[in-house]
Amino acid sequence: MTSADHEVLGLLKNSVQPLSVKLSEMLNEHYSHQTERRGCGYTQATRVLAEYVNSARDSEDFQDLKLFENWETKQLRKIIEHSATHHLDLSDWHNLDQNTQVQAYLAVADDGEYKTALDTEYRRQAALRNLSQKATLEESKLICSLIEDVLLPKSAANTGLVELNNISDKPKVGSCPMAENFFLKIAHRQLLRQGEINIFVDDDGQPLLMEKMNMGDDHSCISLKPLIMNGIRLPVGSLFSVNYDRAEVADKRPNKEFKGYVMHHTAINGFWFLRLTTLAVSPENRKRAFSTHFEQQVANGLFSPGTTEMQQLINVALSQLD
Repeated sequence: MTSADHEVLGLLKNSVQPLSVKLSEMLNEHYSHQTERRGCGYTQATRVLAEYVNSARDSEDFQDLKLFENWETKQLRKIIEHSATHHLDLSDWHNLDQNTQVQAYLAVADDGEYKTALDTEYRRQAALRNLSQKATLEESKLICSLIEDVLLPKSAANTGLVELNNISDKPKVGSCPMAENFFLKIAHRQLLRQGEINIFVDDDGQPLLMEKMNMGDDHSCISLKPLIMNGIRLPVGSLFSVNYDRAEVADKRPNKEFKGYVMHHTAINGFWFLRLTTLAVSPENRKRAFSTHFEQQVANGLFSPGTTEMQQLINVALSQLD
């Protein structure tokens, strides 16, 4: 680690486990990720994390640990496989630090190889939980939270967040660095003449996501509230895609102001998470967080990428409701 390393890398190395080489290079903004197509390493890192967001957590699979460099899966397998021998009923390695059986066992069990292995994993997961609170940078908090939830998945019931259905196949909607273009314009109520927006709402009729149509890629959505998908919390300003025929949605009503409709988020089959948008970070920290991606938006003349706030998009969505 060097003084130039991204804050997230130091937090994970010192408290949990070093992040994978690939993600480390991205967060350290290696030039190979600062391309016109990728935007910047930070953006690219959120695309990598999207692969995990779009996959259901699997109690018998250890792929989630590939986020880290050399997180030993053999030890975790043994912990699960030999749990019954130690009068434990462990079927899932996720969230071991909140498992009451594990806590009780560690409190009274005699020292030994199994207890040592279990205690190691318990402490490592406990260190990962809420690591985002130790981060000082806004963008670091977002990444730490995403990584935490891959290994320590949450639930809609425990978080109070709306759970989005996840579709199984990625729609043909891009996530290039200019994907924010029309959302920035919409935030300033600058829709193209043929442009439309659809508002997906929750059970209380409150806006969850905004979808744009006839402006760049159709079926591109941005989240207006924190959401959860496959156990992973996703912040406001997350980019999603969908694939559905709006004509087939029976329960929808026209927007109050702009072309498009208001419909419940379950009116379609589901969503696909693409990445975090630059709008996920507040204006004062956006340039630091997204570096060359942000600079690219400025160079391409996007509509106020450095000052536009998510609340402006939320207000546009709210104005479409009855």
